[in-house]
Amino acid sequence: MIGGGLAGLTAALSLAEAGARPLLLEADARLGGRLAGGDTVSLEHGGRSWRFTAEHGIHGLWGQYHNLRATLARHGIAADRVPALREDWVHAEGGRVLRAEAGSAVRRSLFPAPLHYLGLLLRPSFLRMLTLADLIGLPRVAGSLYLALAYDPLMEEIDFGERSVAGLFDGWPVRLRAFVSALMRSGLAARPEEVPLAGFLAFLRFYTMLRRDSWAFDYLPADSGAAVIDPLAAAITAHGGAIRAGATATCVERTPGGWRVRWGEGEAAHAAEAPQVVLALDAQAARRLLAASPDTAARAADMVWPAGLETGVVRLWFARAPRSSAESGICSGEMTIDNFFWLQRFQRDAAAWHAATGGAVVEAHIYGPPEVLAQPDAALIARAAADIQRAHPELRGQLIHQTVRRNPPSHTRFGASGGPRHLAVASPWPDISCCGDWVAYPHPALFLERACVTGVAAAARALGELGLPAPAVIPATPPEPLARGLERALRGVRRMVRKR
Repeated sequence: MIGGGLAGLTAALSLAEAGARPLLLEADARLGGRLAGGDTVSLEHGGRSWRFTAEHGIHGLWGQYHNLRATLARHGIAADRVPALREDWVHAEGGRVLRAEAGSAVRRSLFPAPLHYLGLLLRPSFLRMLTLADLIGLPRVAGSLYLALAYDPLMEEIDFGERSVAGLFDGWPVRLRAFVSALMRSGLAARPEEVPLAGFLAFLRFYTMLRRDSWAFDYLPADSGAAVIDPLAAAITAHGGAIRAGATATCVERTPGGWRVRWGEGEAAHAAEAPQVVLALDAQAARRLLAASPDTAARAADMVWPAGLETGVVRLWFARAPRSSAESGICSGEMTIDNFFWLQRFQRDAAAWHAATGGAVVEAHIYGPPEVLAQPDAALIARAAADIQRAHPELRGQLIHQTVRRNPPSHTRFGASGGPRHLAVASPWPDISCCGDWVAYPHPALFLERACVTGVAAAARALGELGLPAPAVIPATPPEPLARGLERALRGVRRMVRKR
């Protein structure tokens, strides 16, 4: 195993459970990749010392995360998750800040998918967010979004060329464009001009368009490293696997019996041979390793590698809590932050802080543009604090502590790409399987669930070659009946147009 993020840990655990004895190599000192825990933040307040664990950013376990949920349940991991109840849409424009609770209106809608977003129009607070132009433009927006029913980029190879989401949004009314753009940025961590159209359609299908319960999700009760990654690593070693952190793979070499993996340099150089190798790196790390290995370099040079995205995470501690009861929200308009999470609503350490002091902790994510992320830490903190206090005027003058974390560009700009030039679970090289949320595999899942799905699939492929029992990938829940019927009808129209 090369790579100790969620995909690599899932694959290693699947191998160990089947009786193989995997050796997992992780370059970083911490396991977990984008789920890894971070440094501890210490804070003195109210005569007490408080400690909070930083992380890459808050993650949720969404309705269609069947394989991840099953893996965690099998080992009793993160069983005390906290269901999401309310998510706000906060829009700043022309000196005003508007807010509407939108999440529950979608997942609890009386209308079946894909009409469930009509539930938003029954909420007076949401209607007040819209202008007359938005109401007139609703049919156009709905028609554009229903493209997601006609195309399934994760299950069929569709060439959208270089088209981005920005073209899809052309001509949309301002507020509805802001709302859908905020949803997209919160999910795909990029601006419309950066998001491939195929990736956006895949996002819509998986997270919201086909089923109301796809939008239901749970929060982890602690940082994702402590809640998920550490228990997964413990389960691997308990089943006979081995883990080496701080071990950067430098080369893979073909041998008569499989592959030799080298890691480290100089006196710290090591090597191990195995009949099967599972590659579980982010796209650019995989590219570097395969390009540096003579047995894989030629084919790797001809492959297409998705770009990575930098992100920023700001945490702010306030002496009091906001009046809003929403745990999280998405932001649009004249705001720097793209989303926010009130940690005292679902994480134990922040909840203890709130119970003792009445204070609150918010985590805000910033996904760009690049010129914003290039600003100094103090500027990012100031802009995030201004956004939060603009949305919650009762918090002005209440800020008592702040931190900022800059994440490297390991978050994939997701494009749902496939074809022979894209790395898939079944790699071009014998006895090498691949996994990760960017790796091609015919399953309609994204991000954490895709990492878990491809991890299970890569392990199954390796176990099959070893003659050991292989785990099966749990399929996604089918669309609701109306969504399925419309999907078939729109695909029929698509086929008819293609013939003509």
